[in-house]
Amino acid sequence: MTKSSTAPHRGGSIQTIYQEIKTLLLGFSQVFLLRNVLSGALILVGLFCNSWQLALLALLGCLVSRSVASLWRDTKSEIADGLYGFNGTLVGIALGVYWEISWLSILLLVVGAALSTWLARAFRRHAQLPGLTAPFIIAVWVLLLLSMLAPERMGLLDTVAQLEEGDSQWRMLGVALGDSVGQVMFQANVLTGLFFFLAIAWESRRKALYALLGALIPMLAIPFVPETIWREGLLGYNAVLCAIYWAGTTERRLLYAVVSVVLSVGVELLALYAGLIPLTAPFVLSVWGVAKVQQWRKGCIANI
Repeated sequence: MTKSSTAPHRGGSIQTIYQEIKTLLLGFSQVFLLRNVLSGALILVGLFCNSWQLALLALLGCLVSRSVASLWRDTKSEIADGLYGFNGTLVGIALGVYWEISWLSILLLVVGAALSTWLARAFRRHAQLPGLTAPFIIAVWVLLLLSMLAPERMGLLDTVAQLEEGDSQWRMLGVALGDSVGQVMFQANVLTGLFFFLAIAWESRRKALYALLGALIPMLAIPFVPETIWREGLLGYNAVLCAIYWAGTTERRLLYAVVSVVLSVGVELLALYAGLIPLTAPFVLSVWGVAKVQQWRKGCIANI
C-alpha cells in the first residue's frame, strides 16, 4: 500500500478523534450551560485537581451518554453540541460520590448514564420546559432508591461531610464561595471551583458575573442556617446555575435571575432539612417556575 493511499485514511482518523474529543469537552462545558471546548477542558482540569477518580468517572459517563444518543438518527447535531453528554457526566461523578467504586457501581453508572440520555431526548422532543439537569436527577434518584432497597445497599456510601474546625470566618466565607461553583459537579475544592469559574469567564464575562451573583446572594442566609450547610458550598451551587441560565443584558433577565436564585435557596434548604438529596433539583424547579411565569406574562401581553 502506498503512502498516498494511506494519507487520506490517517487524516480521516485524526479528524474523527478530534471531533470525539471536542464533543466530550462540549459535554463538560454544557454542565455550566456553556458551549465552548476550552471551557470544557478547564472544567476537566478542575476535576482532576480534586479527584482523578471522579474525573475518569465523569469521562466514562459522558462517553456512555454520547454512545447511547448515537442510537437515534435525529440526535447527530445535538450530540456534536454536547447536549447528550452533560447529564451522563454528572451521573458518573455522582456514582463516585455516593457509591464505593467497584464493578457493580460501574454497571450502575452505565445504566444511569443511559437512562439519563433517554430522558434527555424525551425532554427535548416532548416537554414544554427545558430538561436541563432533570434527566441526571431522575436517573440518580432511581439508582439511590434501588440501592437503598437492595441487600447490602449495593455499595452505597454514608456521605457525611468532614469539616475542619478552627478556620476564620472570612476564610470559611471564601471557601464557601469557591465551593458554591465547585459543588455544581460535587467538588468541595476551592482550586477546582476557580477552574470552573475561569471556564465560565472564558466563554462569557457576563455569565461569570451572574455566576458570582448567584454565589453571593445565598450568603445572605448564613446567619439563619447551620454552618455545615453553607461552609461546603451546598447553599450556593444551584443558585450559580440559576444565575447563569438567566444571564442577559436586560433588567428583566436580572430580575428573573435573582428570583430564581432565591427560590433555589429555599428549595435547597427544604430538601436538606427534610433529609433528602436534592442534587440540582432546586435549580431545575426554580428555573421552571420562573419560566412558567414568563410564559404566562407573554400570553397575557399577547391577549391584550
